[in-house]
Amino acid sequence: MVTVIRSSRTFRLLPVLLAFLSGTVAAASNLEWQIQNSLWSRASADTQVTGHDGTLLVLFPGYSVQRRWAEQWAEALAVSAEARDVAEIWVFAGPESVFYESRALPVAASLDRLQRGRKFERVVVVAHSSGSFPAHLWLNQLSLRAALTQRYRDRVDYVNLDGGSGEGLPGGDLSLSNGALAMAGQWLAVSVRDSATGSFSANHEDMVALASRHPEQFTHRLLEAEPGCSAGAGWCLHDVPINRRPHNSETFDLQRDYTTFNSGHPVNTDWWPTGSEK
Repeated sequence: MVTVIRSSRTFRLLPVLLAFLSGTVAAASNLEWQIQNSLWSRASADTQVTGHDGTLLVLFPGYSVQRRWAEQWAEALAVSAEARDVAEIWVFAGPESVFYESRALPVAASLDRLQRGRKFERVVVVAHSSGSFPAHLWLNQLSLRAALTQRYRDRVDYVNLDGGSGEGLPGGDLSLSNGALAMAGQWLAVSVRDSATGSFSANHEDMVALASRHPEQFTHRLLEAEPGCSAGAGWCLHDVPINRRPHNSETFDLQRDYTTFNSGHPVNTDWWPTGSEK
C-alpha cells in the first residue's frame, strides 16, 4: 500500500513563528542529554500524555552525522505535537561509512539498557539514509532477546526515511531478519516527491522496493513537498524528511539540515507513525 502525504503547510507558517516567539521551540534545548558514550546519548522528555508508559524514540541519523547534530534534530522533534507522548529519546551518531562496515554503534549496550530499564508503551525507531543499516541491526538484535520480544511485539514502530534495505550487504546482519519483521507495529518506507519539479528523493526506488518485498510489514509513504530543491536534485530531497526546506537546493547539507530549524526551515514530522495504516 502507498500513502501520499501532501503537506498543506508553507515555510512561513504563523503558528511556527508564534511558537518560536513564545519560547516553545526554544524549550527543546532544555533537554538534558546524558552522554552514554561518544556515539550514543539519551534524554528524558516531558510527555504530555498520562495513563500509560510513554514512548521511547530511537533515532539513527545518516552517514557522517555527528551525534550532537542528531540531538538537535531530536530537540526539534521533541516539541512537535506528534511527539507528545515521547517519554525518552535515544540518539546515535551516524555511520562512519555509507554501508556501516564498522558496526561501531553500541547496539548491545543500548539493548541491555532497554531490557533492564523502564518499560515503555511503544518504541519508535526512526532511521534516515544510511542510518537504516544500524537500525536494522538494532531491530534484529532486539528480536533475539526473549524478554524484549515478549514486551514489545507489535509495539515497535519503524520509519525508514529514504534509506536502504541492507539486503546484499556483507555479513547479512544489516537487512531485516524474520525475527525483526515479526516484531513489526507500524512500519513505513518513506520517500519524497517534489510536486513542483516531479523529482524524487535519492532512494525513492529503494523505498518502493522495500515496501513491495514486505507488504505485510511496510507501507510506502510518499511525501509530496515543494521544498525549493532544484529539478533532479534527489539529494536535496533526500533531506526533506528531516528539514522541510533543505539549506542547499542542489544537494544535502547534513550539518545545517540536522541542526538549523526555524520558520523557514521547519522540522518535518509528516512521516510520524500514527498506527492508522496497519
